[in-house]
Amino acid sequence: MNIMLDNEWRFFEGDPAPHDPADGWGGAKARAYSNGAAAVDFDDSGWREICLPHDFVSEKKYCFDSAAGSDMGDIPEMESIDSRLFAGGCLEGGAAWYRKKFRLPQGCGNKRVYIHFGGVYRNSTVYLNQYYVGAHASGYGSFYYDITDFVDYGGENVIAVRVDASGREGWWYEGGGIYRHVYLEVADAVHIGPHSLFAYAENVNTETRSAVFNVRFEALNKTTEAVMIRAVTEIISPQGDTVAENEEELTVPAWDASRAECTFAVQKSELWDLDNTDKLYTAAVSLYAGDLLLDSAAVKFGVRDMRFDADSGFFLNGRHMKIKGVCCHIDTAGVGIGVPDSIKAELAAKIKDMGANAVRIAHCPPSEEFLNICDSLGLLVYAETRRMSSAPEDIDVLRAMVRLCRNHPSVFLWGIGNEEIFSQHRPETARTTITMKSEIKKLDPTRPVTSAVVCWDGIQRYDSAEKYIDVTKQLDVMGFNYCRTAWDDYHRRMPDQPVIVTEESSNGSTRGCFGTDETAGQYFPFDKDNSKKCKVGVKADRYELGETAWRAVAERNYIAGEFIWTAFDYRGEPTPLKGKVVSSQFGVMDYCGMPKDGYYYFASWWSDKDILHVFPNGSRELKSEDVYCYTNADEAELFADGVSLGKKTVERNWYVKWENVSCSPGGLTVKGYKNGRPVSEKTAPATGEPLSLCISCAKIVKKGETVPIGIHIADKNGNVVPDACNSLHFKTDGGTLIGTGNGNPADTDSEKEPYRRAFNGFCRVLVKADGKNITLRAEADGLKTAECKITVIK
Repeated sequence: MNIMLDNEWRFFEGDPAPHDPADGWGGAKARAYSNGAAAVDFDDSGWREICLPHDFVSEKKYCFDSAAGSDMGDIPEMESIDSRLFAGGCLEGGAAWYRKKFRLPQGCGNKRVYIHFGGVYRNSTVYLNQYYVGAHASGYGSFYYDITDFVDYGGENVIAVRVDASGREGWWYEGGGIYRHVYLEVADAVHIGPHSLFAYAENVNTETRSAVFNVRFEALNKTTEAVMIRAVTEIISPQGDTVAENEEELTVPAWDASRAECTFAVQKSELWDLDNTDKLYTAAVSLYAGDLLLDSAAVKFGVRDMRFDADSGFFLNGRHMKIKGVCCHIDTAGVGIGVPDSIKAELAAKIKDMGANAVRIAHCPPSEEFLNICDSLGLLVYAETRRMSSAPEDIDVLRAMVRLCRNHPSVFLWGIGNEEIFSQHRPETARTTITMKSEIKKLDPTRPVTSAVVCWDGIQRYDSAEKYIDVTKQLDVMGFNYCRTAWDDYHRRMPDQPVIVTEESSNGSTRGCFGTDETAGQYFPFDKDNSKKCKVGVKADRYELGETAWRAVAERNYIAGEFIWTAFDYRGEPTPLKGKVVSSQFGVMDYCGMPKDGYYYFASWWSDKDILHVFPNGSRELKSEDVYCYTNADEAELFADGVSLGKKTVERNWYVKWENVSCSPGGLTVKGYKNGRPVSEKTAPATGEPLSLCISCAKIVKKGETVPIGIHIADKNGNVVPDACNSLHFKTDGGTLIGTGNGNPADTDSEKEPYRRAFNGFCRVLVKADGKNITLRAEADGLKTAECKITVIK
């Protein structure tokens, strides 16, 4: 039995007096943490009530005064960043407390009770009923505690969690708080171990669809006597039919565990694939003492054949597939790192819609909820641990990631490191690689292991990866971050090792901006004067970075694919701009998930849709400006005020450009041709003054979901005004506004207030469905208001 604990938490930022729960007898005697917020009778009535997931750092004010500090200018691509504070988005962490009261359901007496945390950033300490339960240093990955010895079965329980987000594990915005789900697991004294059930298919024949199913689990006995149990394992088809079954007797020693494994030869299995995602089997295990059911557990898994080839790249179910992947940090506008599941699903759908087929959560383990989304949506997942280390706590994070992810068919690759510039060339790192890889293989023998290697050692760049081979040869798949000059040389030196580009450029930009203005935080990669306009000019010229990288990957059969940096903007790392810019601009979509121009380049060559996108879009007057077109048409023709500027042949994985174009507002039209015939046409209309607000959102949502509501500013003809930045006010009835966003990397307004300035025509509001039907009204001075109504179902 699982019990979700997301609601009715009390939150306090800081350390309430006395600051240290160890005052008095705390830490010296059992159940003696009776001081401060760990105490059962502590008065938290003045604390704020919140629901999880929660990122308290995203609620704070931006800080620039203390940003001066250690220089990060010796790190490539980060020369513009003055300090770790700027790298982290100018939001400072700190300590905070969470408290919650709960009661166990009747009938739980003498059961084992676990508490599971999906993610807490960071340095968390957990107390239950004044007992110390445990501490978890890393802010990434899941963890759990057995709280059986501390729980009150018949009365009220008080859990207290202290987090300290003042330290950092990364160089981006990391947030703070309990940012993923928390739940209780209640089980019999003899039960299936948490996250021990693992089901997978091997020897998959994609033609006959025969396969061998393997099911492993661990039976725990938390009694003082050995027990004889009967374990029944069922394989249930995607249609709900039992297709295989096994029964065996197990003797589990007192206060110990027994491991069990069974295999099934299955004919005509149904293959999971990116466009066949409902083909998920269930492995269900039940433990009996005689006829008495003690415990049961079930996991979903998929049958698929995945393999990397050193010459031909990646294959899924026997079909060659180029990996078209994106990297993502875990934060988004309005909520920071505390992203609701429904918003994760929305953002994943945007990735899929662009034509991507894979996601790398950088640089930490994904949540189980996100993995479920990818299983059902059809996105492969590169699962990466936070730190390349064999220290015990880091191995614990690695093991937890593998146990959490290994049943998900979407997971196809394990990552153990990222740009380990200070160690990736050293002999001890070869040993660390072997240790981490061995730990993974012990828990999951089915998936390959990689690491994201950059040809830089903290001092200088290298055109070859030769100095890293003693380490990288230990990997199943070589992973390159950038370092294009080293790819072919490495393949010649290591011809039997598959290669994937774990990270490459995407062409960072500011949505809707067609010229760089560092003081405004706006960046346009095609601005010819970038090196003059940016203080760190040498890194400001990013002309054609994303296009050149993908074309290089696409032309090399031996490279399995690439992951672009990044799908979405994220807080922190505002390079190459200096000044009060608080988010990156690497994304092909902004911080709210709105597409930028670069989105359409990748959509052109990654999706099967007809794409035709021109920029600058011509809604304003153009005076001798270059015009660019991303399209997968054979040819593109540009018209300025009705006059053809000529057809241009579109090279595969490239784009076309017309120079020195002038036209009146609305006078720019582009046509796409395939096989000599027109297949698409786009004209950006001339826009007038802002007149009204328009809203788009789902009409029906479930209780507890968070609904994204898009708002745009339109002129009298209903066209989006592309430079409108009006201040908007929001009124909600029946739901809770939990955040806003606009995609402006230089916006430092609060994301938690019911008002927000639009940015280049758009704004976004996140509203949680509390149970009642929702009405949201958007207002702005001088503009027609807009209103949406959303039906909430249980």
